[in-house]
Amino acid sequence: MDAQVDGPSTVALTQTKALVPGYLLTPFGWAAQPLAAMIQTDPALVTQLFELDRPRMHVIALALAHVDRNPAPHLAPVLFRASAREILQRVAGQADVGFKGVLRRLPSAVLSRQGYLRLIELLDDPLSAKEMHHLEQRTITDSIISILYEAPAVLRPVLAELLRVIESTEKLDHLQDGLRWLITRGAAESFDTLVTDLAVHVQPGQFVARLKKLVSELPLPQTLPPKKIGKARRVDATADICALAKRFKNCLETFPRQIDAGACAIYLWDDPAEPAVCLVTRHGRLGWCLSEALGPSNAELDGKQLLQIATAFAKAAVPQYSAICALECIQQADCTTRPRTPRQRQHDLEQRLWELEEAAWIEDVVDAVA
Repeated sequence: MDAQVDGPSTVALTQTKALVPGYLLTPFGWAAQPLAAMIQTDPALVTQLFELDRPRMHVIALALAHVDRNPAPHLAPVLFRASAREILQRVAGQADVGFKGVLRRLPSAVLSRQGYLRLIELLDDPLSAKEMHHLEQRTITDSIISILYEAPAVLRPVLAELLRVIESTEKLDHLQDGLRWLITRGAAESFDTLVTDLAVHVQPGQFVARLKKLVSELPLPQTLPPKKIGKARRVDATADICALAKRFKNCLETFPRQIDAGACAIYLWDDPAEPAVCLVTRHGRLGWCLSEALGPSNAELDGKQLLQIATAFAKAAVPQYSAICALECIQQADCTTRPRTPRQRQHDLEQRLWELEEAAWIEDVVDAVA
């Protein structure tokens, strides 16, 4: 391969049209195209690409996240051969802030550009860096980085502990919105007051218990959400809901019982060009939220329309479910157990194998006696 790369094909490759990343570069995601562009200017790096491991993939993506969309060609050999410390110093102007320590816990595909930038900022803060390193066996995803980055600094330690026991960490992505919703519902006078209150509870179990208590003291919702919200109007009659189900070809006809029980409400976003059905659900004392908004045949809405609908409902004090979901997820967290370490899992496996061997031996003895 070296001979082929260093020969006439090198010139040919640099003169061809821009390379388009193929299937093998899928883990690089957004970084695949700038990486392909750099390789095109230095084809000898193709051999390095075949020898690439996961840590090096993240080191390269980290560097590309810190430079513009068209990185300088001379940067390519550095990304493939220099140490993580050297690369971080070169592209971010920082010495090693602990990035090497978390490399082995990054996912099998690259993070987002923003994810790498936020990760370095977190690692640059001693307290946040300590929490990142204490995540132990958790894969450090974009979601985990976003949750810790956006959370008030005083809450990061206890949130890091919670992230160790919560399986679906992405459910906490909008925790900030959830905390602000608690303020709207009367849990505290201000966001800072609420954060100060929660920060006192440094143990995960205490934190969860305090959040549950705050929610239990919220006033019960007194009424349904408004009859009209933006372009949406509430559909109450069962016959109208069934007619809407036929029009939109969905399962709305199964909802009347929940509607009668006061657990949900159906809204029609009455836009002739882009009609949509909005499902609003009640979540106990947390109140009403926008759970879903879909087009005909349950088609997903484009981002612009979805934002327009979410904004209209938010103005009517009906937040998106993601905010409520974060609060519910924490309340349901089981803080009595922690993820088992590799040593513990190995011990469990050895114990199970021993039990199987013992059972097989007993069965052989019984058969022999019989």
